[in-house]
Order: sequence, then C-alpha cells, then structure tokens
Amino acid sequence: MMVSSILADMPIFGGALFMCGQVATVFITTYFGPAKGYLSKAARGWRIALLSVLLLMNLCLLVLYPIAFDSPRMWLLLVLVVLMLARDEGCRWLVQQEQQGMLTGRRMWIAMTVLQGSLLLVMTGTLLYNVGGVQAWQMLGGYALCSAMECYGLLRERESIRPITAAKDEQAQQAGDRSRKANAYTAYENLAMLIEAALVMTMVVLYTFLAVTAEDLLRCMILAVGSMLVFRELAEQLLRWREKRRLMDPTNLLLLGLVLWIYGLTLFSDMLKEGTMSMNRVYVHLGLCSAGVTLCLTCLSRMEPAMVQVIKFASAGQAAGYDDLRASQKRLAVLLGEMLALAALTVLCFVTGKDLPRDAAQIAARFQPVMVVPALLIVIAAGLAVLRFPLTTRWMDKLGRFLRLKEAGGENPALEKQLESVVVKPHRQPFGTRILIALLRPFFRHELKGTENIVPDENNPIVFLGNHGEIYGPVVCMLYIPVPIRPWVMSELNIHKDEVAAYVYKHTISKITWLGPLRWPVAKMIGPVSVWCMNQLESIPVFRNKPRELMNTFRTSVEAMQAGDNLLIFPENPDADREHPGYEHEKGGMGELFRGFAMLAPVYYNRTGKRCRFLPMYAHKGLRTISFGTEIVYDPDNDPMKERDRIVDGAYGQMLGMAAREEALYQQRRAHNARDAEM
Repeated sequence: MMVSSILADMPIFGGALFMCGQVATVFITTYFGPAKGYLSKAARGWRIALLSVLLLMNLCLLVLYPIAFDSPRMWLLLVLVVLMLARDEGCRWLVQQEQQGMLTGRRMWIAMTVLQGSLLLVMTGTLLYNVGGVQAWQMLGGYALCSAMECYGLLRERESIRPITAAKDEQAQQAGDRSRKANAYTAYENLAMLIEAALVMTMVVLYTFLAVTAEDLLRCMILAVGSMLVFRELAEQLLRWREKRRLMDPTNLLLLGLVLWIYGLTLFSDMLKEGTMSMNRVYVHLGLCSAGVTLCLTCLSRMEPAMVQVIKFASAGQAAGYDDLRASQKRLAVLLGEMLALAALTVLCFVTGKDLPRDAAQIAARFQPVMVVPALLIVIAAGLAVLRFPLTTRWMDKLGRFLRLKEAGGENPALEKQLESVVVKPHRQPFGTRILIALLRPFFRHELKGTENIVPDENNPIVFLGNHGEIYGPVVCMLYIPVPIRPWVMSELNIHKDEVAAYVYKHTISKITWLGPLRWPVAKMIGPVSVWCMNQLESIPVFRNKPRELMNTFRTSVEAMQAGDNLLIFPENPDADREHPGYEHEKGGMGELFRGFAMLAPVYYNRTGKRCRFLPMYAHKGLRTISFGTEIVYDPDNDPMKERDRIVDGAYGQMLGMAAREEALYQQRRAHNARDAEM
C-alpha cells in the first residue's frame, strides 16, 4: 500500500494486488495440494465458487482497473508485489524445512538471511533506478519493516508451521470424519476458523485505513507495529500471570480476548462515523485488537492438545492425521479471511477510484461499511461460537485423566458416560451462571478459613456439608468453595417451574411482607430462572419423602463421585423447631440436621470400595466468612446406624462450634465498633 501510494497515488490498489497473490497461493495449496483430502465435503464443495470469485477479482484488479486508471508505473508495482510474495513464501518454506528436520536452526537462519538480503538488493536496485531520491528510501524502509515483521511472525509461530503430509484421499477423509464425530472438535474447528479469518480481515482493515489516511506512512507504520507489539506482550504477560495462579480457563480468556477485539473495532467504527481522523486513536484501536487477537490465538493453542484427546476419546484411541487435519483447516480459514479482505479491497478500489478523497468524512463514509462491518460481524460470530464450545478446563482435565486410566488398562464407566455427553454429544458450557457468579462475587466478598482442610482427590471426592441460612448459605458456597462442586437441590427447586414457584413462595417470598401483592408474581418469575440455573449448575435433585425417587438421588450422586465430582449438601432441617420454622435459629445460627444424607456413605462404599469423606463448613453472614472443619471419614466396620449417627453428630458439632466462634468474634467487632462510634 505504501509503494502503491507513492508510485500511483492509489494505496488500496497495491494492497489488493498483494492480497490477490496471497489468496492465489493459499488457494492452490489448499485445494490442489495434500490439504484437500482433509477438508470436509462442504469445504471441498466451495472450491468452484471460491475459484470463480477469485478469477473475477483477478480480472478486475489485473485487467480492468489498470486499464481504467492507466499509470506508467503499474508494471513496477507488479514487480515489487511479486518480490514480496516470493519473500513470504520463501521464508515460510525455510521454516517448514527446519520443522521437518531438513535444515538445522543455524542453516535456516543463514538461508533466510541470504534470501532476505538478495531480495532486498533486487528491491533496492529496482527502486533506486526507477524512482530514486527520498521516496525510494522510504519504500525500502517500509519493505524492511514488513520483512522484519514477517520473520518475527514466522519464527514465533514456527512450531505450528509445517507442511501437510501427503496421504490418500480415503485415509485423509477417514481422519476428518473420525475427528468430526466429536461435537467438541467440530465446535473447536468452527471457532478456530472464525478467529483466524477474523484476524486476517481485521489486520487488513486497520492497515488499509492507515494507508489511505496517513501523510507520513513510514512513521505511521513504525508506530502501528510498535503499538501492536506492546499490546501483544501485555496480553502474553496476562496469560502467564493467570497460568501461574491457575486461573487459565481458555474459554474465559477467549471471551476476554473477543471482547477486547470487538471493543477495538467498535471504537474504530465510532471514530469513522464521527468523521475524525485521529492517528493516536487508530494506534489504540490497533493495540486493543492486537491484544484481543493474541489472547484468542494463545488460548486456541492451549486448547489444541485437548482436541487430540477429544479425537482419541471419540475414536477409540486413534488420532492419526490430526496435525495434517488442523493444518488444512488453518489454511482454509486463512483463505476465507483473505478472500473476504480481497473482496472488500476490490470493492473499495472501485468505490474510491484513483482520486482518493482527502476529506475525513468522505473517507469514513466509504470505508466504514465496506471494511469495518464485515470484520466486526465475523468477530461477533466468533464470540457466539465460544458460547457454544462445550469444554472447560475441568472437562479437559477429566478427559486427560480418563485417557490415562484407559491406557493403563483401567475403566471408569461413570466418567466415560459423563464425557460422552459432553465431548461427543452437543453440549454447552454454563456461561450464564459463570457470568452471574462473576457479577455477584464483588457484592459477596468472603474470607475463607481452614482451606488447608480441603484436600482434593480426583479418585475420592469430598462431600461438603454447609449451613443453609435461608438463601444465603447456598449462594456464598457456590461463589467461594475453591473446588468444582455439584450441589444437592430439592426436587421442588429444579424440575418443574410451577413447583419451584410454590415452594419459593411458601418458604421465602411469603415472609417478605413489603412486597405485598407482588409476592406471588415474584415467585412465579423465580420458577423458570431457578430451573435454568439448577441445570447450569448440574445440580442433583433430592426427592424428600419419596423413597423410590430418593434412591435415584443416591445413585446419581455416587456416579458423580465416581466421575470425580465433589458434592455440596445442605442437610439443615428447616422444620426442626416447629415453633420457629425456617433456617435461622437462635441456637448458634444452626438448625438440626437431617440424618438421611449420611446413607450416601455406605452406598458409595458398596459401589466403589472407597470411604466417603464429609467436610463440614459454616458460612457466617455477619462476618462474611466461610469456615471449613476437618474431614469425617466413613468407617465401614462400624454398625451402620451408629456410623450414620457418628457422621451426622460429628458434622453438626463442628458446624455449631464454627458458628459459635464466628458469632463471638462478630459480637466483639460490633461492640468495638460501637465504642469507636461513641468516642
């Protein structure tokens, strides 16, 4: 674009011409090389349509446009574009040779230096002979900067740059079909394609805008590249920090990256609508988009090993051809992104013509709908694809654990059944409750005490026992228990919305007198929300006073524990005090406990031979603390009824003790605050 601006005063044409060569190269390697065998039937069916569009755009750019805007330097521009395409493909080929072991790292560096130096000499001679002066040196500076960025990108991502192994079409197709049996892989493939296509489109949009608006293009290129690298490094630091703190859930960071990306493009679009051409703002927008892109691409690379495991799970341990399959999909994604960018540039060439308007409002009016809107729509589509992606870090860990167990000759039918429903079948992450939890946490900040007593064990999970305290206990426990949990929830709250409304009205809403006649409508509104939320939390329904259905509760709970899930139970009896029913009691803030929950231990032991671990905890509303007690481990050698009473009484005693300690501390603080207020 810089060269085209100086030679022919048509910056967009130079970019379109370069993209034309790029698209042609990628199209050939995608549809006429080994990659074609790994493409899906739908993707292979796109070949004729894509080729037709490519030929049409080539006709416009290589024939019609030069004829309409005759310039004696058009041939020179074409020569320089060919040199740059040769540079890119030559460097990529050398990196591929190094990855295959055909070249050592040192020889690759030497060969790349020779290639870059030779092309730079040709470029220098061509420009000095035909252009000369300051303009030639400006173009050489831009070429050197682009070459440095190309090498930086190739070397940074060189592990993912590899040639596709030639395979028979049948074998390649089998590898693709085997992989696409798993919904998780299909979701990942679609997500990666959207992100990689959006990346190409976004970078072309922003650099095109710089090319058509900047007066000193070389300086603007340097500043743009600098801002992009700074934001990229900041994003990398964020990822490293989160990984150290074990906060690395790739889908969460993907959403963060896409939000930054969308925000950057939205600000850029707003700037165009305003008709103001602030270069400083453009650099900020470019930086935000670069940070978002970095987060997205890094998260995709972190998710890649899990996709190999997904295919192994869905294909009985077979994952041959996966690397070639992913490489072909990446090429297809790049091809689609570059074709969209080329189409936009071609349209913009003919919309603007040779005499590009210098008025900011006119540039914005022509640029915004053609270039920005498509890129923004693709990034938004990628955000929607993230919401459909089924795997979190928790499921990825479970998948790895199951495959290791399988390789060692072991079995875990409960875990396999869980993974089947998440990995192979359509499944969505509980983003709704995760967003709700993120919004609620700042309003329910709590201190955790006794977390050293939480000893996670994927082979023998923990059963947490908490106090209810009306709705307070369940809310803060779901927000702050530091390990994944599945709660027991009364069937009246998670199956039928009408039953939920009636139950909530009876036990909670009816006591809120200030709502007046709105109490029942509020309860009706809570019904569907509760059912949705409980499904998102993977809650286990508890059927009280229904012995047959209650066995389903124990059966589901044991299967969940076999699969490595910790449980959360609120065994407090709200009707233990008939004179004052409810969950708030004068006696240390605790009511007596139901005893039936302890029967989970013998059922679990009979099924697995493992001793159930119960961990009492207490959430204090006044102090905003959650205290964890010590484990109570089931003893199968004890009398069943005595063991049940030992577990229940031991848990109740610990919870009362924690409640008493926290209440005493709370009263001390209140008294101290009162004295301070009087003084």
